[in-house]
Amino acid sequence: MLLRFSKTMAWGLLFASTACWVGCAPAPAPAPSPSADSGEDDHDHGEEGHDHGDHEHGDHDHDHGEDGHADHDHADDHKDGEAGEKPDMKATAADTPAEKPEAAKPAAEKPAAEKTEAEKPEMKAPEAAKPEAAKPEAEKPKAEKPEAAKPKAEKPEAEKPAEANAADKPEMKAPAAEKPAEKPAEKPAEEKKEEKADAAKADAPKAGDKEMAKADPKPADAKPEEKKAEGAVAGDWPMWGGDPTRNMVNKTTGVSTEFEPALEAADGKLLKFTQRLGSQTYGNPVVANGKVFVGTNNGGEYRPQFEGDKGCVLCFDAESGEFLWQLTRDKLPQGRVNDWPEQGICSTPCIEGDRMYVVTNRCEVMCVDVNGFYDDENNGPYTEEVDTDKKGADIIWSLDMIEEYGVFPHNLATSSPVLLGDLLFVVTSNGVDEAHLEIPSPRSPSFMCLNKNTGEVVWDSNEPFDGILHGQWGSPAIGEVNGAAQIYMPGGDGWLYAFEPKSGEIIWKFDLNPKDSKWELGGRGTRNNIISTPVFIDNSVILAVGQDPEHGEGVGHIYRVDATKTGDVSHVKPDGSPNENSAQIWHHGGVDEDGSLTGRKGELLFRRTISTVAVHDGLVYAPDLSGFLHCLDFKTGERYWEYDAFAAIWGSPMVVDGKVYLGDEDGDLVILNASKEETPEDEIITKLFDSSIYSTPTVANGKMYVSDRSRLYCFEIAK
Repeated sequence: MLLRFSKTMAWGLLFASTACWVGCAPAPAPAPSPSADSGEDDHDHGEEGHDHGDHEHGDHDHDHGEDGHADHDHADDHKDGEAGEKPDMKATAADTPAEKPEAAKPAAEKPAAEKTEAEKPEMKAPEAAKPEAAKPEAEKPKAEKPEAAKPKAEKPEAEKPAEANAADKPEMKAPAAEKPAEKPAEKPAEEKKEEKADAAKADAPKAGDKEMAKADPKPADAKPEEKKAEGAVAGDWPMWGGDPTRNMVNKTTGVSTEFEPALEAADGKLLKFTQRLGSQTYGNPVVANGKVFVGTNNGGEYRPQFEGDKGCVLCFDAESGEFLWQLTRDKLPQGRVNDWPEQGICSTPCIEGDRMYVVTNRCEVMCVDVNGFYDDENNGPYTEEVDTDKKGADIIWSLDMIEEYGVFPHNLATSSPVLLGDLLFVVTSNGVDEAHLEIPSPRSPSFMCLNKNTGEVVWDSNEPFDGILHGQWGSPAIGEVNGAAQIYMPGGDGWLYAFEPKSGEIIWKFDLNPKDSKWELGGRGTRNNIISTPVFIDNSVILAVGQDPEHGEGVGHIYRVDATKTGDVSHVKPDGSPNENSAQIWHHGGVDEDGSLTGRKGELLFRRTISTVAVHDGLVYAPDLSGFLHCLDFKTGERYWEYDAFAAIWGSPMVVDGKVYLGDEDGDLVILNASKEETPEDEIITKLFDSSIYSTPTVANGKMYVSDRSRLYCFEIAK
């Protein structure tokens, strides 16, 4: 397995195995994490191909340079350290055990002293998310990408279900949730960077630029309205993926690509405002009821009474950028094994009406009043906030998953919640210990269903039990199949699970790894877990596998799965024989053994990813961590083209008005044509931001919100 270098960075020593979906990364320059010789491992996952033993794992440190990007030297070696140096970590994490009337009370804050065709099913669920991701690390090494050969179309497998036209999205009634080897020849790195520099120069906006009116608050279960002006302007984007299906396709038209970022609004173009965030930001912006919400750390220093490293959600006015209030959570005392330094809150909030649902860095599920204390009310049942100033957060209820259920989050809790009626769903991030050898709490839940009004647990599941490979940093999605809702959980064992939402029973499950794949510590193996978020469309789910970005590059796989079947619907049985009940529609990935598809023997067809796909107009846009964006046929899985960003990709694509928007670790936001034809080089648009983009652009009410590592930008792109 080889790592690639970016044009401005070389691989360096990365910190310990952490990853977040949707995108969380490690702190800038955390203390070296001990590596462990697993020796004789007593974990054997048998037919699943899991193997925690006989491999050595090393943790890594990150160093972020002055320009906000990490300087990395390539190293397959891992940091030395003795297992004995690790602090004694316990599974409990709350400072104060939460009492549980209707809902657990949070640890008190301590002051310092697509839908294809762009049509989304009618889902009423809110949610945000993803990281999609994945546990972020302090700036990821930017890999310089090997020149991607233009592959010939991979032969797709015969489709199983009757294909619906990508444009015909099912009407979803149920969900009430809010929208929520050897190194190939290296390509010169300098060429693109110079071009990007030009994109950084911006023209000052005209004094008479017309401001857009604030978006009218939408009912909790309403889909964004389309407003007519010069183009159709879609409304709020209240959760990760826009709605519970998680397909990041926005219906806004008449979008201008003439915007330019800058540190000050007056120096940019179409730049309405910019605001500082924390020093590390992996949460995705969501917009609802005239407000924008972003998960980050405390580096923005909006609340001087809260000093030092903490997890935060910041709330701003979506029109002016004015700071409104901040949710502040202390770090867990166990340290990085459960709550990695400087990562902040990586969950993307889910907004429904006047309620915000989010998973904090302390592994708490929280319900917060979106109006803060501006309404002069302390809404309960939780009424013991330390910070009741107007710029503090009004917590409604909180469930501490560590204190109440024994969950052991590995490095980070990152799930972006999703809603279906009165039910709220989260992945708990339950994972392995710091040595990566044991699962401290295999019987604790990996997936939970809560009552959104009270925080009480309706049901939970400990799948995949002792099959967890590392951490569980993905987020759930919702689909409706033949009139019945299904909840999709990306499991920490590399399986995709479909649950019945009210009972918690498993409807079907699918293994996203070949049966002969093996898990090895430090990313050396071929079996992967799942950090990205499932996307539901046309009675099917599309999902890809990956690993903690700290593990580097490796073979990846992406599948489209028929959601109408039941039972074990994997491509083959545990013994490797054909599965007559298989729900696999197509698969893309693995290795081009003879070079017939890529022109190079042994070339990877698809690599590990923490990104979530976008599906539009019969095409699937799927990024991988190595910096390639793949365009695949929705029906067959045939590959049309591959774009090389020459930098690691942590975020996910957003499709809007015939364009694909995608950020990378170099701080570039690239804009490509949403087409099966590869975008000509002279039509590729690149916008250079101040630092790495680990999130996904959000489009709402005629504006585009982009968060780089430490700033939030708002561009007025449509009227």
